[in-house]
Amino acid sequence: MLRSVQLLSAALLAQAAFCQVVVNEACSKNLDLITDAFGATPDWVELHNTGTEAVDLTGYHLSDEPTQPWKWALPSIMLEPGAHLVVFHGNDNSDGLHFPFNLDRDGEPLALSSVAQGVIDVVYLPFLKPNHSTGRGPTGSLVIFDQPTPGAANNSTGYPGYAQAPAFSIAPGFHNGPTSVAISSCSECMVHLSWDGSEPDTSSALYSGPITMEQTGVVKAIAYQPGHLPSTVTAGTYLINASTRLPVVSISVHPDSLFDDTLGLYELGPEAEPDYPHWGANFWDERGIDVRFEYFDEAGVERIDQDVELRIHGGRVSRNQPQRPLRLTARDRLGKDRIEHAFFREKPQAAAFKRLVLRNSGSDWCQAHYRDGFWHQVALHAGLDIDVLGFKPSVVYLNGAYWGILNIRERVDVDYLALNHGVDPEPILLMDEEDYIIQGDSLHFDSLQWFIRGHDMSDDAHFGIVDSLIDLTSYSDYFALEIFAGNSDWPSNNLKFWKPSVHEGKWRYLMYDLDATLSAAPWIPVDFDMFYWLHVHREGFIHAEIYQSLIQRPEFRRGFLNRLADLMNTCLTPASLLEENERIRNTMEGEIPRHFARWATDVANWDLHSGQLLPAWMRERGDRVREHVLEWYDLPNTAHLRFDVFPPEAGTLLVNTLRPSLPFDGIYFNGNDIDVSVTAAPGFRLSHWSYSAGALEQPKSEHLRRSFATDGTLTAHFTKEGTTLYALPNPATTRCDLSYEAPTAGSAEVALFDPQGRLLKEWVVQVSAGVGKIPVDLSPFAAGVLQVSVTQDGMRATTRILRL
Repeated sequence: MLRSVQLLSAALLAQAAFCQVVVNEACSKNLDLITDAFGATPDWVELHNTGTEAVDLTGYHLSDEPTQPWKWALPSIMLEPGAHLVVFHGNDNSDGLHFPFNLDRDGEPLALSSVAQGVIDVVYLPFLKPNHSTGRGPTGSLVIFDQPTPGAANNSTGYPGYAQAPAFSIAPGFHNGPTSVAISSCSECMVHLSWDGSEPDTSSALYSGPITMEQTGVVKAIAYQPGHLPSTVTAGTYLINASTRLPVVSISVHPDSLFDDTLGLYELGPEAEPDYPHWGANFWDERGIDVRFEYFDEAGVERIDQDVELRIHGGRVSRNQPQRPLRLTARDRLGKDRIEHAFFREKPQAAAFKRLVLRNSGSDWCQAHYRDGFWHQVALHAGLDIDVLGFKPSVVYLNGAYWGILNIRERVDVDYLALNHGVDPEPILLMDEEDYIIQGDSLHFDSLQWFIRGHDMSDDAHFGIVDSLIDLTSYSDYFALEIFAGNSDWPSNNLKFWKPSVHEGKWRYLMYDLDATLSAAPWIPVDFDMFYWLHVHREGFIHAEIYQSLIQRPEFRRGFLNRLADLMNTCLTPASLLEENERIRNTMEGEIPRHFARWATDVANWDLHSGQLLPAWMRERGDRVREHVLEWYDLPNTAHLRFDVFPPEAGTLLVNTLRPSLPFDGIYFNGNDIDVSVTAAPGFRLSHWSYSAGALEQPKSEHLRRSFATDGTLTAHFTKEGTTLYALPNPATTRCDLSYEAPTAGSAEVALFDPQGRLLKEWVVQVSAGVGKIPVDLSPFAAGVLQVSVTQDGMRATTRILRL
């Protein structure tokens, strides 16, 4: 249907004819037509006094909902005959000229009302291209202007609307074999096409009949209609015989914008220095180019089709790879200021991105091709308290040409923080490893770092100040993971930290760029000592010095080493790491041969890194890190502990920071006290603790704090409230255990009876004071209800067992 402008109803049109003040012109996408008093370029509305007398605007209101006409009161000023008044969208109405609601670019009503007359003028804002407006033409009817005149008479050419945008008969996406596509528009429209990624115009090929897509490519179409403005451009990527398990990103743009020898953003260009990293090259230019971005999910469904800005992304290594990383930015001037899709399964709440990065894996390019993403997935799946980035490998096409695998990632900036933490982006303080100010100022952090450098963290008051300013829970997770990963390109590089505002929140670190891990190079072996890196090699770097200061405090060191141990016993075990690695390998492996062939690299390199080097590192790294901890913090040894409860399901354990499934096995540091506490299930209470390798000083306390010198099992024994004897499991098959709470240590008589009360078996056991278990062999006895008793010191307890 032709996009045209219209009044809401003939009645309102008739009423507007008797009003002196009318909505004369409006723009819902102002790029540079006019600025407001604050230098911004917001949406605007122009009012015009068409009468011969001045009008007092007191009591006049503007609204984008005619049923709620009093949204915003106009300023109490006199509008002279023939005069124009431009008002703007904005939250700061200190000048009285800023209304609080946005104008919808896709169209919405706009109502002018007065207290005396009610709704006096309603116009319908149609879809408008950027820097276009709708307004009253010479006859008073609404038209679209491609040369708006805010604050002046509407004397430029007006158009009834835009030509109807072309439509494709076959939807873009995946197709098996050559595909015929017909293109339709209005009967008067002339449709022009391009196939090279450029925006079509009147000089482009004229559509004359269905086109056949025989290979993967991008089609763009635009319609022209006499007396109308050109349509929007319809674009579609047809993926012919291009099956993949990965999502697909299609980028289309005029080829010269990327690949022209002189101006192409992807190229060296004429100003590049001859030596690495080729400063001055076009790919170091921070300028952006406008491109079409399409995204097809794993099921082949097109989820995104919008214009965005593209820039080359990354540092020296990344930009100098043949396959360069790309940054996509949603711009309001291009139609949408967000890319709206939940790309990352682990982050369903993140569904509207200002920026996305198509990352080439930096120094890991065409090796494993996912080292950095691996660590972010580990952190996300374990629920670690770290600001990490989503990760999704994707297949990329540039102007229909296969471009291999780039990983979709979030961009580390204030918009990322606003999206992931729900905070206002404006007051955020964001800095990098060299204290470079990305946003805000450095005064707050500078004072903090000098305080830490100049004060003893063993002093509770000093530490309390630091604790109030740094999120030490997140800090511990972040440093533990970076240390375990053996990130040699950190903390003097690849480090950002942030705070919600000067007056609110605590400093947190952002994790990114862990390409130099997992045996990425011979000089980063599995036994790479990160504690030496932090204590010695990076001496003088402020974030290493902060760690050095904090770790001198015994209680912080105890907690940090326990958190490191907790993680090495859960998400950083060889089994967990290998499982995560295999999951990513399975996701990518079907596309890997084609990717490596595209970039003329040996696919065996991927098998070497992802299938051999990474798994070998994962199997051994935990043992090496534990050795480093013992050496640097003067601890004697580790102990392999099993944590359990009896009876099962009678309660849970909190082991340091973990509430694990039981039984739970972990390796902890002797000389570094761990914390273990119990929570009884309803109907149970703690009886006592037992440790298979020795006695405990406080066996009945609900909380234990101690270290363990030898391997052993630590068990919390529970008893039912008001019950001293019961069987589990119950019903049972060939065996069960009796949970018996003995009043004293000594011998006890156990007797088993059939349903008629006849004695089947009798034996004597030795029991310890408190709750313990007595195994019972049921295999000799027939199915039915059995009665069992335990007698000790003349006191008898009984229960029943259902033998299946």
